[in-house]
Amino acid sequence: MKIVEDQNLISNITDQAWKSELENASSKYHIIGAWLAIIFNPLFAFTDYVNLPLHWMHLASIRLTISVITLLILLSRKKTNIPSYLVILVPFLLISLQNAYTFSLVGPSSILEHSINYIALLIGGAMFILWRWTYSVLVVVLSAKATLLFVHLNSGITKEQFMVKGGFLLLAVGIFMIILIKARYDLTIKEIKARLALKASNEELGRQKDIVEKSNLKITDSIKYAKRIQDSILGNLSRMESWFPGSFVLFMPKDILSGDFYWMYEDKPNQVKIVIAADCTGHGVPAAMMTVLANSILNEVVIQGKIYSPDTILYSLDQKIAESLNSRSENEEKINDGMDVSILCFTPSGVSYAAAKNPLFIINGTETQLIAASKFPIGSTQYGDNKIFEKHDLLLSKGAKLYMYSDGFPDQFGGPDNKKYLSKRFREFLLKTSNLSMIEQKLKLTEEFILWKGEQSINTDDVLVIGIQV
Repeated sequence: MKIVEDQNLISNITDQAWKSELENASSKYHIIGAWLAIIFNPLFAFTDYVNLPLHWMHLASIRLTISVITLLILLSRKKTNIPSYLVILVPFLLISLQNAYTFSLVGPSSILEHSINYIALLIGGAMFILWRWTYSVLVVVLSAKATLLFVHLNSGITKEQFMVKGGFLLLAVGIFMIILIKARYDLTIKEIKARLALKASNEELGRQKDIVEKSNLKITDSIKYAKRIQDSILGNLSRMESWFPGSFVLFMPKDILSGDFYWMYEDKPNQVKIVIAADCTGHGVPAAMMTVLANSILNEVVIQGKIYSPDTILYSLDQKIAESLNSRSENEEKINDGMDVSILCFTPSGVSYAAAKNPLFIINGTETQLIAASKFPIGSTQYGDNKIFEKHDLLLSKGAKLYMYSDGFPDQFGGPDNKKYLSKRFREFLLKTSNLSMIEQKLKLTEEFILWKGEQSINTDDVLVIGIQV
């Protein structure tokens, strides 16, 4: 699949794009090759002086003429828009013909030495030339014909001597040069197309990244706005502090929005205070939607309906949430979504408690007590109509500490073996730190949670712990 995608990207590259890149790449090589020809071709007159002392001046003038022609091409290439292949073709062909001409002057003993000079030209050309194979064939064919012509004009050597001492070797190197230049040319085109495809892919990825980032920003802004709405329905912490000085709420959502929430209400004329801790199914946006629904129903049941008994609140909450979810469910499927809820009700006559799933932990002096909750969650219809929510009337001494909590803290993975913290360890930690003030205990709980999960880890779930000292 990846290969097909890469091929599609390469096939989408326009001819104009890759040819422009090829022209830039070949121009760079050809200009370097032309300058090398301008500089080094005249210097090889020294070998002519050694091998052909009678003709070296004549050959030097030819070499200089080729260098001057090449220099003029280089200097005028921008003004005249000379193609890059001509920048190297002219000096390469002229030097090849120059070497061919030299065969008309050498003797039998110098054939191999001159052939080696010729081979150096061909190998050097293969290193710096990037053009279509037809130009290579043109140069080799013209050079071969010129060489055979000048060998024929040289009465001092025979064709047989030339072929044996250097001709066959020259032909082999010429063919090798054609193959090598073609291979480099084809490979360069593939590399250019791949590079352009990668560039296009990166640009497309950049565009897609911008789109995703903008979408994420909009989503995040929407979620943050939703959080402000959710924060507005959470219980007023300053109100609870005024009710129970030093009490705390430890609230650490897994995401921006939380499925855990706390809810408070006071009926001043009747001296009733209600504190609720709830944990909706899941976390994040879906669970947060459930908190809004639960808040609306609690307002209806408790504030408008004046229902203060914890067990009755649970029954009403369960019925109305189930009805609301069922009205939106297709084919009357059983609904497993819902929430775990703990409710404390403080009245002049005492403190009562009822809960769905989440227990209440009490530290009463040196004694501890775990008040079990109903095993039935709120809202879920999988248990039918047989749910029971039991009310507990609590006997508390002054200074007793009550803890309502969701499963977020006990279920947090971490520690040396990356295991759950567990409810037993959580209650033991509450007992161990119960001699501290409630504010100090909240700090210790926060430190313990961060230490357990590790600073680089994320919450397993939303965390809610409410501590109240009466």
